Amino acid sequence: MERLVTLLMLVLFSNVVMANDQGDVIELSPISIHGGEDLGPTISTQKLLKVPGANGDPIKAIEALPGVVLDGDDDSEPAVRGSSPADNRYITDHMSVGYLFHNDGSSTYNDNIIQDFSLKAGAWDAQYNNAIGAVLDTNLRDPYHEEISTVVDLSFIRAGILVEGAVTENSALYISYRESLLKWYFDEIADEDEGLIIQVPKNSDYQVKYHWRMDNTSNLRFVATGAKDKVSFELDENFEEAGKEPTIIGKGNLDGYFNSQGILYDTVFSGGTSALLVVSQIEQDFNFKVGTLFDLDATSKNARVKGQFQTPINNGDNWRYGFETTNLHLKYTMDGLYNPCNDDVESCDPASTGERFDSQETLNLNGLYVYSAYDWLATPFWQITFGMGSDYDDYLKERNYQPRLSSRYELNDRWTLTSAVGKHYQFPRDFFAVTKTLGNPDLKEPNSEHYVVGFEYALNDLLSAKLEVYYKDIHDIIISNEAYQDENTTPEEVKFINNASGHASGIEFLINKNLSDDWYGWLSVAYSSTERTNHNTGESFNYSYDRPWIINLVGNYQYSRTISVGAKWRYQSGGLVTPISDGVAYYQCGDDLTSDPSIDACDGLGNSDNPDGNPDVYLYDPVEGKINSERLPAKHSLDLRLDYTPKEGRVFYIDIRNAYARQNITDYEYSDDYKTRTAVSELETITSLGLKFTF
Repeated sequence: MERLVTLLMLVLFSNVVMANDQGDVIELSPISIHGGEDLGPTISTQKLLKVPGANGDPIKAIEALPGVVLDGDDDSEPAVRGSSPADNRYITDHMSVGYLFHNDGSSTYNDNIIQDFSLKAGAWDAQYNNAIGAVLDTNLRDPYHEEISTVVDLSFIRAGILVEGAVTENSALYISYRESLLKWYFDEIADEDEGLIIQVPKNSDYQVKYHWRMDNTSNLRFVATGAKDKVSFELDENFEEAGKEPTIIGKGNLDGYFNSQGILYDTVFSGGTSALLVVSQIEQDFNFKVGTLFDLDATSKNARVKGQFQTPINNGDNWRYGFETTNLHLKYTMDGLYNPCNDDVESCDPASTGERFDSQETLNLNGLYVYSAYDWLATPFWQITFGMGSDYDDYLKERNYQPRLSSRYELNDRWTLTSAVGKHYQFPRDFFAVTKTLGNPDLKEPNSEHYVVGFEYALNDLLSAKLEVYYKDIHDIIISNEAYQDENTTPEEVKFINNASGHASGIEFLINKNLSDDWYGWLSVAYSSTERTNHNTGESFNYSYDRPWIINLVGNYQYSRTISVGAKWRYQSGGLVTPISDGVAYYQCGDDLTSDPSIDACDGLGNSDNPDGNPDVYLYDPVEGKINSERLPAKHSLDLRLDYTPKEGRVFYIDIRNAYARQNITDYEYSDDYKTRTAVSELETITSLGLKFTF
């Protein structure tokens, strides 16, 4: 439960701080996963929409690409190449994304309006910044300049509507809205034996895009996106985790929303220089409460101005350059119990043993990122890109330089050698760590170096492959300070310091077959190794997202004009867990805790509440082994999908997840005293039905 609570808090704060992300700079075409700015085998958006097991959600379907784990076993944000999901950056139409996934696991995008997206897994171009894991860059398509049409998308769990069409001869608009349907089936889930009452999660999202073709070289776009999520619950002493974390007992909720708006203007000047100017803002609100353990209310507003330019040189070279200014205003109030700790790289005490705090703070941050990149066509077959970025913010008061270098050399008509290296920095995603009252505002930004080398092979237009080897070093990871004692500590004994590091290495192979003979598909194989080192203790261990082997086999067959069938088989090494051998009892005496059950010890801390004077067991502190030293059994599953299109504008589909009902173990559940444990498995077979009408 501690990890769940910590994760929820981290997600909330990372969503707020992600508003400081710097935006994207050029529109991209098909979906690809790559290190540098190579082209490589591409998987089209249309293909990802039909990946079995993803329910038509192309963002969730990226798990079928090499080296991607969707947030460990929680099936949400992607962990890429040994990095945490919090190390990623998400942008849509050159603007920040409030959050990527709803509380039911589906993404906040309507799949009917996604034009393309690119997953950049390492050593990306200088135009991207504020990430050390990966960059997921999504483009929403422009509205069709045609007669007004409506698309209705229905499934058992969600309903959506998209209306679009021409407004004038040179402009068009679409409006999309989606909402979860679970609330129409039942209001709450209650189980007295399990000690749980949970209100059905509610969520919705919208996207609006207006496109005006001003002339042959200029366009004006207005984009607005947003999402809203709400879930509430109540836990009592019978809840399975209440014995381990007594303070979660009581009412709780996890609510949030974001609204963003942006104006984008692009043009081409007479000399050939192209320009993109973006003015945008995003407003976010998060509220998280669980029993008496934690209560947070945070709001943020982020305004940004961005410009990017590209100037062609007569000899075929290109010079690209740009800037982005950011103003972030964040206000939060929170109270509860708090243990300074980063459970990615250290063993954390139960959250219910933390020190009581009551904090409120307002933060104003101004940031600037500038970059320049030169694409040099050294020979007709060899392009080298030199790039440099620099960022500064007046909160951490740190200026960083981020050099990038990439190369693409065509050995012959079929073989291409690619390579890239880059330095990357990221503003801390765990906002607790940098607050003045709960953290350390003098921390450094975590950073990493990426190295990527690859070969691409194209037999013809139908068959292509890519082999890529990568290595990354990660520095200045934020962890708790061993010298910190309590809230009355000296200023030198801050709660958090930069004192952990890590590295990841691996090899990835992707072979892709485009549609021919009525079928298409791809095979991806990835082998990797990831490690973290806690320099407080000198201990090194495998990182929690380490999955040495990941294999995906995806295929789709057009059985007839109206029917297509698809399958996806995935194999993945099991997740890592920290073994627990026993539990040490802690007893409650007044407002204090002690591991000594004697009456005298309790009297020294405060009178016991029991009439006989004996203190109660408050909780058990787990006796943990080496971090992440035990690996769960490997996971594998088969997903199936059938699409039936009786006529144009009518689509019915069946999506089956885990078709052969594999019992994949995702964790172990321990007794309250940690003496026994049982395996926890994923849900078995899940079948989804849906339909899509266009009229």
